[in-house]
Amino acid sequence: MSSRFCASIRIGGQIKRSNVEPLLKELRAAALSLEWGDAPFMPKDANELIEARQDKHLRLCDEQADYGEFPELEAACRKLGLSYSRHGEASFDCDAELADWRPGMKEPLVRPGSNINSRDTYVPMEAVRKAVALLEAGQAAKALGALRKLCPDIPELPPLEIV
Repeated sequence: MSSRFCASIRIGGQIKRSNVEPLLKELRAAALSLEWGDAPFMPKDANELIEARQDKHLRLCDEQADYGEFPELEAACRKLGLSYSRHGEASFDCDAELADWRPGMKEPLVRPGSNINSRDTYVPMEAVRKAVALLEAGQAAKALGALRKLCPDIPELPPLEIV
């Protein structure tokens, strides 16, 4: 038995017109909605895909996502070179989670997130304390490295475009 809870994904980046059909097929298979509680989004063509964008990104959601993830759609995005940001809400047995992937990354960056704001992430207090201890010990370079690992730079999600 799996845990199912609310999750959303924003997709951006450039996709070649020749790769739109595989994306459309994956979107139809995922049966996600454009708005919470709406019918599944079943785009038939590139025009419907572009018209569905919100703030230049394709934003999709599901109130019953398995573990708050979209594994097949996320894998398709990585294969097609499309960037994404996914937010899974917390449930009784799982913390909220934020996952980002951009071309060039080997794996998505997954970290604890906020249940209130889908773009806020949390860092472990013990890791911050270790970075502070390094600073206090005069090891600024090591502390900076530890902090950058906790708070990596992630490029903004680019607009979804068909080229």
